[in-house]
Amino acid sequence: MGCCNEPVTTLTGLPADPSQHVNYERGMVLGVDDFKQEFAYLSGRDQWLAREALGYGTLSGLRARWEESGSDGPRLHVSAGTALTPGGRLICVGADQCAILNRWLAKPDNAALVARMLDPGLPPNAPPTVTSGAVSLYLTLCYADCQTRPVPIPGEPCRSEDELMKPSRVADDFRLELRQHAPVQVEEDALRDFVRWLRANVSILDTSPPLTADPSGWLAALSSAVQPWLDAQTLSPPMSPPASQQTLGDYLFDLGSPRLQLAREHQCEFLRTAFGFWISELRPMWMAMRCHRAQFPDTDCLLLGRVELQIVWSGGSPSGLWQVDGSPAGVLIDESARPYLAHLRLLQEWTLCGCDCAGTGADAGFGGSMAEMFAGPGPAEPLPPSASPVEFVDADAALGDGARVLIALGGGKLAIALPASTAANAGRQVVFKNADATSLTLLADVPNGDVIDGVAELAVKKKKAVTLVADGVGQWHSIASI
Repeated sequence: MGCCNEPVTTLTGLPADPSQHVNYERGMVLGVDDFKQEFAYLSGRDQWLAREALGYGTLSGLRARWEESGSDGPRLHVSAGTALTPGGRLICVGADQCAILNRWLAKPDNAALVARMLDPGLPPNAPPTVTSGAVSLYLTLCYADCQTRPVPIPGEPCRSEDELMKPSRVADDFRLELRQHAPVQVEEDALRDFVRWLRANVSILDTSPPLTADPSGWLAALSSAVQPWLDAQTLSPPMSPPASQQTLGDYLFDLGSPRLQLAREHQCEFLRTAFGFWISELRPMWMAMRCHRAQFPDTDCLLLGRVELQIVWSGGSPSGLWQVDGSPAGVLIDESARPYLAHLRLLQEWTLCGCDCAGTGADAGFGGSMAEMFAGPGPAEPLPPSASPVEFVDADAALGDGARVLIALGGGKLAIALPASTAANAGRQVVFKNADATSLTLLADVPNGDVIDGVAELAVKKKKAVTLVADGVGQWHSIASI
């Protein structure tokens, strides 16, 4: 029996079941409930397909910004746009929306809310004791609908005027709100953590002979990262409070050392395994709805951003008002947690033309496949013409443009100046070998803000070697040492 096809007994007045549609038979008399049931089925399947196959987030527009509005103070501005909610509903904001923040703060319920946020122990209806501070509110977009286009309907005589007319249409609508708490977006937060986990806990190695593929080991590592969640699914009685990122501390827990290691040629097989684990094991725990049943609240709402207001109490007590501080820092909008849903054409163009799929050279962009984006540097860039891949030095020097290996000789104290780690040499790997120098010190380009593993210099002991790679954004990283 399918998860969305449990047997039910349909009774007049009960909500329509989105997993059933009307079975039209000759002789049936269709009533209001039948039409509502058919609409629920068709609409429910559209929403189901959207949330299962696409996800949720801002689709277009809906930029949030603040602007001055003269004597009224700062104004919150949200541009027109569209979004898809965790429940699979499309929202269209057809025109730009604005809210004058001081007017919002002047409403009694909102004034009481921010006063309690600044002073949680404040008694109801009491004047504020904390008269200035920062409050964080969450700009939230929600789906709504409204009944419209009233038409006359037949009925009994002697009816009231309200009973003579009934709305003939239900129109899609929306609500924009400033809330104390952000809408729940467990799947979005867990998905980001899953990708972060892959980047932080997987190392791609070029070894000879190459590492063997180990799908069962990969699955074991992935399972260990979410073991507290898997254990919580089998507890009887269930956890109280229920398992969440707050109660367990994370979605996926880092492996620590050693990291998960795989050969470069096994990236596709690993990603197939990892994505399959996400789809079959992890996503069902964290998605907003399973089939047509909500797992979390706010399935019809979407976060647009966090709005931090610096507010002050003006006018004295008890007739004062909350107002936004007039300084440039009075309003801060943070959209980092907002979910976005990139359309297929954008992803198609990026896949075809967004990077050099050879993954080599300064023009490689992000380089190679999508797997390379978490796998680290790919193959080394080609050498400049006439450059030597190996340099022998016996005095202080700057690393040559084409050097792949630098060997320090001569028995003295040597210092090698590294070039700046910029986009032009991102991914460049160099092996530094101290053959018999008394000391070998590698110097970062500190005047340009460069570091080596977070410090200005790195010492290489006699008879030792270290491999450095440039990340292209101001740092050289040591990836191997012997």
